[in-house]
Amino acid sequence: MLVGATTAADGQATKRPGSTPPSQPLPPPRPAPLLLAPPANICTTQWGWCQLPTWSAPPGIGCACLTADNQEVPGTTRYFPYSGPASPYLQPHSGPPSTIP
Repeated sequence: MLVGATTAADGQATKRPGSTPPSQPLPPPRPAPLLLAPPANICTTQWGWCQLPTWSAPPGIGCACLTADNQEVPGTTRYFPYSGPASPYLQPHSGPPSTIP
């Protein structure tokens, strides 16, 4: 028998110099966070859309775009991932969105 060694009958493992301890099991994964819809950033109307002045509006509420002669065109707030600067005035729809086949 070796001095200082333990046997399997002891229920303990022998630690060897330079060996790493056995890895611990990983905790269960956290549930995915709930994804919230982004706040509305445009007002969409039957004739076009315009940028909202802030991102504080929730989607689906009433809004209005202004025409070049300051006429209000009623619409509904929604989110759209446009990029670049946008005018606060009514911008006519140029055609059906690319997401509609």
